[in-house]
Amino acid sequence: MIANAVVDIWQAEGVFPVPKYEDDLKVFRVPSATGTFHDSGFSYDYDRAEMLRRIAPLGVPWHDGKGDDHFLFVTTFIGFSWDIPRKLVSLPDDKRLKFHERVRRFLNDFQRHPCHLLDIDKIHGSLCHVAFVYIDGRSRLPSLSNFASSFHNNEMITRYPPHSMMTDLNWWLRKLEQRDISRPLRPRGPLQDLGLYVDASTSWGIGIIIGDSWASFQLSPDWKVPGRDICWLETLAIELLTYFLEQMGLHNCRLLIHSDNQGTIGALDKGRSPNSHINLSVRRMYIVLSALSISPDIVYVESADNPADPISRGEPGEAGKHMLPTFMLPEELSNCFLYV
Repeated sequence: MIANAVVDIWQAEGVFPVPKYEDDLKVFRVPSATGTFHDSGFSYDYDRAEMLRRIAPLGVPWHDGKGDDHFLFVTTFIGFSWDIPRKLVSLPDDKRLKFHERVRRFLNDFQRHPCHLLDIDKIHGSLCHVAFVYIDGRSRLPSLSNFASSFHNNEMITRYPPHSMMTDLNWWLRKLEQRDISRPLRPRGPLQDLGLYVDASTSWGIGIIIGDSWASFQLSPDWKVPGRDICWLETLAIELLTYFLEQMGLHNCRLLIHSDNQGTIGALDKGRSPNSHINLSVRRMYIVLSALSISPDIVYVESADNPADPISRGEPGEAGKHMLPTFMLPEELSNCFLYV
């Protein structure tokens, strides 16, 4: 509450924006045509001393080891390095090495030994944090959270980590070995409605609508294995739509996508799912979306209002509007369909 009050008072005094996370504050400033404080060829309404003077009566006890002694274009906030001119966010090297060592020690300590819930909670929390930069790592987190849930909040028992989790941790270990990994900070841009609809049915297959064009994928008889259900099919429908968007040459855009499955929408919003098959689909999908800088906004549509619904049940659309894929399906999906 005290930090919130400081931010409110600063804003009333003309100091903003001030991002805040709990008691961690970061003050920014923007060039001003009437500013009297000059730095690097720009004029501003305040410098650091003036910024602090405006709230000096509050007597805020600032931490000696945190914050900057002057305004910087590259600064650290909530454990990340923010490069304002280049619009990049990254993990500082000391943090990267810290988390790399945390993963390495876990793998070393529990490769053949059981662990406690607190052990998994600690490393899971660390990796959830850094996944803000390592977006492709989001789908490498469910194995950890699923394992943690198997303890049922019992901090006294021990369990052996499953192979899937150790595989994901080895992926994180290799990822955190790499230097100079950053995430671009881009405006999402206006939301574009290109008429993107998807649907799936276990009775026939997958239907996709893009504007007035359509595509369909008929399931093979042996598509269903444990874990592959209607929610997986609905997720797969969006994955296949993603490949069509790549085929069309779309990039750097924010797109509205309609689906009638809430489970799929939730998995894609979070970037992960406890279902391993859905998680693999999300992982493949976001590799493509990240490379194209496509930001999907997936919204729910009633089945009755979904034009992809009849397509997914084997009813073809207008003959002249049939889209054929020029992309290859991922190998793990090659035996799922009879007809495209």
